[in-house]
Amino acid sequence: MSNMPPTNEPRWYQLTTEATLKAQQSRASGLSASEAHQRLMQHGPNQLPARAGKSALMRFLAHFNDVLIYVLLAAAVLTAVMGHWVDTAVILGVAVINALIGFVQESNAEKSLKSIENMLSSSAQALRNDTLVTVEASMLVPGDVVILRAGDRIPADIRLLEAHNLRVEEAILTGESIAVTKQIAAIDDEVMIGDRFNLVFSGTTVSAGSGAGVVIATGADTELGKINHMMADIKQHRTPLLVQMDKLGKAIFAIILAMMAALFVFMLLLRDMPMGELLLSLIGLAVAAVPEGLPAIISIILSLGVQAMAGKKAIIRKLPTVETLGAMTVVCSDKTGTLTMNEMTVKAVILADKNFRVEGNSYQPTGRILAEHDESAIDAAQNPVLSHFLRVIDLCNESTVFQDEQGHWGITGGPTGGALKVLAGKVSLPPQPCAQLDKIPFDSEWKYMATLHQIGASTKLLMTGAPDVLMQHCRYQLSENGIEPLNIAHWETEIARYAREGLRMV
Repeated sequence: MSNMPPTNEPRWYQLTTEATLKAQQSRASGLSASEAHQRLMQHGPNQLPARAGKSALMRFLAHFNDVLIYVLLAAAVLTAVMGHWVDTAVILGVAVINALIGFVQESNAEKSLKSIENMLSSSAQALRNDTLVTVEASMLVPGDVVILRAGDRIPADIRLLEAHNLRVEEAILTGESIAVTKQIAAIDDEVMIGDRFNLVFSGTTVSAGSGAGVVIATGADTELGKINHMMADIKQHRTPLLVQMDKLGKAIFAIILAMMAALFVFMLLLRDMPMGELLLSLIGLAVAAVPEGLPAIISIILSLGVQAMAGKKAIIRKLPTVETLGAMTVVCSDKTGTLTMNEMTVKAVILADKNFRVEGNSYQPTGRILAEHDESAIDAAQNPVLSHFLRVIDLCNESTVFQDEQGHWGITGGPTGGALKVLAGKVSLPPQPCAQLDKIPFDSEWKYMATLHQIGASTKLLMTGAPDVLMQHCRYQLSENGIEPLNIAHWETEIARYAREGLRMV
C-alpha cells in the first residue's frame, strides 16, 4: 500500500496569477518577515526529509552479514576451541579485512556524494516586504515570491508570475534534454508535469531568460519530494552476486555438515575411535573445508572494478553493484536525455567550400580546429570565412561560458548555444568593437535567433538556427571567392553526410 500524501491540493497550473496569489494568501510584493517566520513554523524547512543514517560501527558490522562470513566465524570459533590460535587469527583477519574493504569503499563513495551535494546552490532571491533579499533556500515558504535568473537552480515548486524569454532545463524530472520555454497564462486542460508551462519545479535549472513566481510547494511537497517519497517505498533487492554467494555459502555449510555426519558414523561405528579424538577430527575437517580466502578475493576483485569505474568518473557506493553493472546485457531508456550529461560539443563545421573537424569535449574551450581533408591545424584568424562564422555564433548567442571555483567548466543558457559559444572560445579572434542594437530571442516556433549588431562601422543582422529555416532566408553564401549564389544542393549533401555520423545539425 502506498504511503503517498493526499493529492487534494489545487491544480496550480489551471489558476491565474491573481488566483494563485490569493490562494497562497500572498501578494506580488512578497511576504513580510513575520509571515515568512510563521509559515516556516507551519510547513517546516524547504528540505527533503533526511533518511536516518547508520552509524559508522553499524555500517562496518553490516559487512559481516553474509553466509560465507558466518561460516568463517564459525571456523574461527572451532579453531579457538582446538587451541589453534594462529589459524584463528588468520581466519578472523580475513573476515575483518573483507569488511574493511567494503566499509572504506562505501565511506569514500558517501564522501564523494556529499561533496557533490555541497556544490549545489543553497540560496535564493526572494521579495520580503517588497525588498529583494538573499535567503537560504531551506528558509523559503509557500507564498514567497522568488526572482529567477539564468543559471539559477530553482529552489522550490513555483507558479510563475512573470516570464521573460524564460527557459528551464527539466531533464531531471522529464528526461527531456531540450530546455522548456515557460509562460504565465493559465492552462485550462489537465496536463502532465512536462506540459505545465507556467510552473517551474525544485531542482531544475534556469537555462535562459528571467522570471518571478510564487512558491506553491516546498520540501517533501514538491514534485522532487514526491519522487523521493516513492523511492522510499522501493524494496531493496540483493544483487545477483550476493544471491549466488548466499547459495554457495549455504551449499558449503550443508556439505560440511553432511561430511561431518558421515565421518562421525563411519569412525564411531566401524573404527571405534575415542570420542575426544573423533570430535577433534570433525572440527579439523570443518575448518579445512571452509574457503577462508574466497570472501577477501571477491572483495579485492570488486574493489578493482570500483577503481576502474572511478577512473570513468562513476561513483559506486556498494561493491556488489560493480558485478551487477557488468552482468547487464540490455539497457532500456525512454530517451537520450536520460542517459547523457545534456552537454553538447561542436565536432564539425561546414562552410561553403571547406569543412573542418573540431577537437575537444564538454564545455572546456580548448581544442584545435582541423581541416577535414588532411587534418592539419587551422589558424582561424587567417581564414576570413571561418573567422566570420565564429564571430557570428559568438555574438548571436544568449549563452555564456564560465569556470567555477573547483575548475569545472559550465554554461548558462541552452546546450546548443553553449556549444557554439565554446567553439568560438577555442579561437582567439582579433578584437573588434561590437554593440548589440536589438535581438529576436530563439523560439522553438520559428527555430532561429537573430541579433542586430554594430560591428565596427557596419550594421549587420546575424542569425543562427535550424539549417532548413536559415536557408529559406538566404539567397547567397560566403566563400573564399567572396559572395556567391546559394548552392542548396551542396549544403543538403554535406548535412546528410554528417547526419549519417550521428551528428546533429544546427
